Amino acid sequence: MNVIILCEGETDQIILSEYFCHMYGFHYLRPNKRDKGFQWPTGCRYIHDDVSLDIVYVGGNQFSEFIENILTINRMNSGFSYSHVAVISDHDSDKEIQERWHNIAETISTACHCDFQIAENHWIEQVQQSDFDESIAVQYLFLSIPLEGDGALETFLLNAIENEPGNVFLSQQSKQFVKDMIEKKTTLSAEECNPKYLAKRRTQIKAPLAVFFALAWPDRAFADAKALLQKVPWAKYEQIQTSFRAFEIFKVDQ
Repeated sequence: MNVIILCEGETDQIILSEYFCHMYGFHYLRPNKRDKGFQWPTGCRYIHDDVSLDIVYVGGNQFSEFIENILTINRMNSGFSYSHVAVISDHDSDKEIQERWHNIAETISTACHCDFQIAENHWIEQVQQSDFDESIAVQYLFLSIPLEGDGALETFLLNAIENEPGNVFLSQQSKQFVKDMIEKKTTLSAEECNPKYLAKRRTQIKAPLAVFFALAWPDRAFADAKALLQKVPWAKYEQIQTSFRAFEIFKVDQ
């Protein structure tokens, strides 16, 4: 099984890699020029048993170009093709996510000469023809995180952390601190507050998790995100297990 997960940013990639390594036993595979199919400058490959997992961030929310590249790899089928393709997007708003899905569906429809329709939260099979006139069955999964309400993967993770005993006060204070900062910074001069701070919606919705980490583990505040996320008890968070239930395909039957 060859799986690829597309996400928006580098932090998303780190969060997902920690989750899948912890929950399903994947481990990082160092880049090797001889690795077939791996041509993602912003991606990392993980393996577990006979499953290959690529987690690639697109650097924004424009997934269609990456979907086209995946379909090209499958079409060429030169010793490697993806059997499962997942897209995990921030849930910016219902309108924005539907536009995103529409663009991806058009890309797949054009490449596969079909009328591809996206339904979230479960795998959808679509057959693709290769250059060698072979049929390749590809499973697609589309998730907008969090599943309910607007936000990002970081919002989703912080909400799960907040449900753990002892975390509710710090989590809510982190959210309130960022909210107050966003509201007040517009009234301050550039000398008082650099206008570049929290200027974009993407950074605004991701900041509360960073504040929580900085206060919960101040001795690791200057470490990279991976070091902080390694302290997260992933298996405890039922909300995360429920939202990522489709990835139970990675479980090895005993």
